[in-house]
Amino acid sequence: MVIKMEWKNSFLFIAHRGGAMHAPENTITAFRKALEMGADAIEFDVRKTRDKLPVVIHDEDLRRVAGVNKGISEMLLSELKKVKVFNVETIPTLEEVLQELGGKIAMFIEIKDEGLEEIVTDLIKQYNVVDHCLVISFNYNSLIKIKNLYNKIEIGLLSNTYNIPINVATKHNAMAILPRYTTITPQVIKEAHAKKLKVYTWTINDVAQALKVINYGIDGIATDNLALKNMISKQLTLAKFFKR
Repeated sequence: MVIKMEWKNSFLFIAHRGGAMHAPENTITAFRKALEMGADAIEFDVRKTRDKLPVVIHDEDLRRVAGVNKGISEMLLSELKKVKVFNVETIPTLEEVLQELGGKIAMFIEIKDEGLEEIVTDLIKQYNVVDHCLVISFNYNSLIKIKNLYNKIEIGLLSNTYNIPINVATKHNAMAILPRYTTITPQVIKEAHAKKLKVYTWTINDVAQALKVINYGIDGIATDNLALKNMISKQLTLAKFFKR
């Protein structure tokens, strides 16, 4: 499978952390499963090791995923590679993920820690995935730095409050805003679209909730449950049938 540029203009079912309901989150296994299940994009999190290298993990420490009471930023990559998350496999580096997914699927790369902007930018360019990724973050300073380092990289502003950052996104030439699903309204989407912004929301695993935001005009849904794509397709097909 080779990714096409149409992802920017298509509705996306985004595998949140690789589709956490189907495989251990943020692992190569999860990303392969997401590809197999037909995800339109894959979202994953990037943090910084003690030696300032980008690794793919959501939490700032290993307690939940490995039962180890140590922070990611306290450990060298060589130390982290000795740990298995969920007793299954090691934490991948960003470079390993780009090697695995590059050219196959759109990637939503969430930066969790400041100080990664330059190496993330360099890796995106090195693996020739500039047109295949959206760099996202709650830390808008990181996104501004990414954009300043290489303007062709698309950025998206995450938010989890009712203060949706539409104007901030426009000011910094972002492609998208990514509000939590509980904070979006049809008006928010209408305003964002009027300013040429995509709107992707997170994290929805329920058919009814997904249909609700689809009716609002959302551009994509991040989900742990990749079966949602087929379930929604069936619901929409049935709805069209009964409207005849």
